[in-house]
Amino acid sequence: MQLKSITQFCISILLLGFCSMASAAPMLNGMATHVDLGKEQFIGALYSTSLSDNADKLLASTQPMRMELKIVSPDGVTTRRFSRWWIEGMAINNSTTLLTEQADNMVKFDGLFKGRFAPNDTIAFISEPGKGVNITINEVLLGNIASDKFFGMLLRTWIGKVPLSSDYKDGILKNGNVSAELKSRFDKIKPSKERATEVAGWSKIKSAAELAAEKEKEKEAKEVAAKSSSSSSADNAKQVAAQKAEQTRADAAKAEAAKLAAQKPAAAPVANDDDEKPALTAQTLLARQFYVSDQLKKVYANVRYPKKALEKGQTGSARLTIVIDRQGNLLSTSIAQASEFEILNEAALEAVNKTTFSPMPEAITGTSFEFNAPLRFTLQQR
Repeated sequence: MQLKSITQFCISILLLGFCSMASAAPMLNGMATHVDLGKEQFIGALYSTSLSDNADKLLASTQPMRMELKIVSPDGVTTRRFSRWWIEGMAINNSTTLLTEQADNMVKFDGLFKGRFAPNDTIAFISEPGKGVNITINEVLLGNIASDKFFGMLLRTWIGKVPLSSDYKDGILKNGNVSAELKSRFDKIKPSKERATEVAGWSKIKSAAELAAEKEKEKEAKEVAAKSSSSSSADNAKQVAAQKAEQTRADAAKAEAAKLAAQKPAAAPVANDDDEKPALTAQTLLARQFYVSDQLKKVYANVRYPKKALEKGQTGSARLTIVIDRQGNLLSTSIAQASEFEILNEAALEAVNKTTFSPMPEAITGTSFEFNAPLRFTLQQR
């Protein structure tokens, strides 16, 4: 009897252990569609070990979590646009101290994406305490960000105090109560095997930052060579050999680029100027983030809740795309995501038109600068 009791006790402990392990697997917390310029861009899902509808609780948690984004835009998503979403979202929702601390990790994260996202691509950010964040596309590991803090920075972009989309935030914080129709649509999205092979080739493509660094090294090498040039025949021979070697490397690089290009599916969108990302460094990325944060504070200071909307209890959110020139002059404003109430959209546009923007800092290149301004109108603002 005693042996039987001990055996039953051991079995109970094992079953409890297995149950605990099963419960530790991240579960679907919420799901939502991200809309930009009136078009669906991707369906995103958040998986967490314990479900919650409280953003602060999820952000403070140290549990394993996972974000998945499945591209649904028929034209795909350019890496330039994708990069801008994260840069802006992090800038608004994270402290200056954390942004500065994680600047190098943000540059590394941005440099992982070296091609246009195609329809059905699945981008995943997987957080395991003590192991940082793994970034994958179509189950191909692109890289790892070693800091455990980085996942929280990504998550704040979507469920922070000022999310890029309030509707998206609400959908992610569903505590497991996800629309069956949306989940079914999400589950059916799968990339082709050919696309997975193409993404695997991204590791052979140098990022804009890497190319810029190589260009700088080449420039320095040429300057050194010019100062230490020698007229000896031996040196001349070495120089000719070096030139031939350089030409050989250039030819090999062109051949590799042609090979990778040939691997792309015929239906892949043709790249355009929007596909080109500026080469980011920690300094230029922080300059962009701090600049965006400062300009948004100026816009928010001019937001006025329409009296008629207050009287009718109308609430909602809108996201505007703003373009300014180097002097800070407003070039254009468009609605990336509209509120269902036109009066709130008009109030958002009016806030932007009243704003005096600051000139672009020297660290930001280009003749113009584009960023998004998410605005939310809630009755608590009265």
